[in-house]
Amino acid sequence: MSLFTDIFSRITTTLQSQLTSLTAFLVQIQNMGTRAAQLAQQKVQKFFHTLLREPTSKKDYWRIFGIYFSKRFVSISLVVLGVVGYLLIFHAIPWAEGKVWTANLNLDTSKYTKFSGKARVYDQAGILVFEGNLKNGVPEGEGVQYDSKGKLIYKGNFNGGKYSGEGELYNDEGIVIYSGAFKNNLYEGEGKLFNDIGKIIYVGSFMVGQRSGKGVDYDPDTALRKYYGEYANNVLNGIGVEYEEDGSSIKYEGAFKDGLYGGEGKLYVNGVLQYSGNFENGIYGGSGNLYDLDTGVLIYSGEFKDGLYDGTGSLYDVNTSVIVYEGEFSKGKKQGTGKSYDKLGSQMFDGNFRGDSIDYIAYLGKSPEDVTKEFGQETYKTETNGKMIITYLSLDVSVIFTVDEEKGEYVCEKIILGTKDTFMGLGAKSTAVERRSVMGEPFSSINYDCPDYYKTVFSNLAININNIDSVPSDKYIMDNYFIRFYFNDGRTELKCIEICSM
Repeated sequence: MSLFTDIFSRITTTLQSQLTSLTAFLVQIQNMGTRAAQLAQQKVQKFFHTLLREPTSKKDYWRIFGIYFSKRFVSISLVVLGVVGYLLIFHAIPWAEGKVWTANLNLDTSKYTKFSGKARVYDQAGILVFEGNLKNGVPEGEGVQYDSKGKLIYKGNFNGGKYSGEGELYNDEGIVIYSGAFKNNLYEGEGKLFNDIGKIIYVGSFMVGQRSGKGVDYDPDTALRKYYGEYANNVLNGIGVEYEEDGSSIKYEGAFKDGLYGGEGKLYVNGVLQYSGNFENGIYGGSGNLYDLDTGVLIYSGEFKDGLYDGTGSLYDVNTSVIVYEGEFSKGKKQGTGKSYDKLGSQMFDGNFRGDSIDYIAYLGKSPEDVTKEFGQETYKTETNGKMIITYLSLDVSVIFTVDEEKGEYVCEKIILGTKDTFMGLGAKSTAVERRSVMGEPFSSINYDCPDYYKTVFSNLAININNIDSVPSDKYIMDNYFIRFYFNDGRTELKCIEICSM
């Protein structure tokens, strides 16, 4: 233990000795510095004393051009001018340039790359390309930018050398094409868009240079609004209102998708509601309601596809608002199972439809029971010349049955339709061109000698045929049946249509 204490005592003594020597050395240096400072102070005081003492003789003056100048005054003046000149050249002028007055800079100088403050910047050809605030050679804050021909490009705020904040963008003609908020050289925030001649075309929100958010589109010729609502990716997207040319009447209100009607909406014509429901790619698609423009009455309610009735739906009489058909549609026509009604709402038929008409072809070869099951109670039922004739005046049709020799029972041989309604889109006043567009070229065109029982059919359906022994007709051969059109003597009017098994 005593050994450890002895070692520790020696270390402590050595450290204290070294610390004492270091302290003495520092005191010596401090004394030398103090003496040097005192000496310098004495020299300066002696210089100024000599300089400032009162002149007592001619040797204290300088004669210049016959004029005496006090050496003291001249010396003081030179010192002051030197100090002031130094401060001006190396401190005051560089500090004031860009703060007190606008600096003139050239793009190809190192001074430009480091300059901060107000400046006019010229290119190598001496053309002004920028005027405003710089920070380390980069536009920052308010400024004006010009092109290489000196034409105004942009006026407004900069951040890091890019358009950011409020500003105006100009075209080559010096016309404002955008006024509003910028970010990173792009339209961002609220702004106004103009065409190349300065007419307003849009007011609203922007994002990443594109119309996004809510805004208003204007007709540049009339300055009237065309659309008010939401945008995305520079096109109509979201909820909005489209206006007629008067800028106030609504043409469409609802959802838009990629610039087209898409989603739930309402379409108007001259202020009258035409359609209410779902849209796809700008046209009716999905479920909706269609209205008559003259009366405003609902004429169809159901599903649409590509702007046409497609799927399940209901048709209504425009005069009575009574349902006249409910069932399936395809490409705008009744197609599939459905029910038809008269104008008083009484059911006339429950079965299959084809090409917008009852699928009469499907009943060829059917029994009277099959027919009455779907057609309902007949108006007339007659048996003559080995035929059974069942007539439905509400449908303007007679179904003719003949005895199947193998079955020994009546089966449907043919169906004769009047022309109160259309068949496959063809009616009493259809032209030869229209018939060819639907049916093609006829297999034969002859004056047909009708069987005697046709008199009963024509009488039941009130079809006026002058001479059943020679009726102008066109015959069309189909897969396993044929269709014959019967005309008046001049072939100017279609009188009836026959559908017959082969």
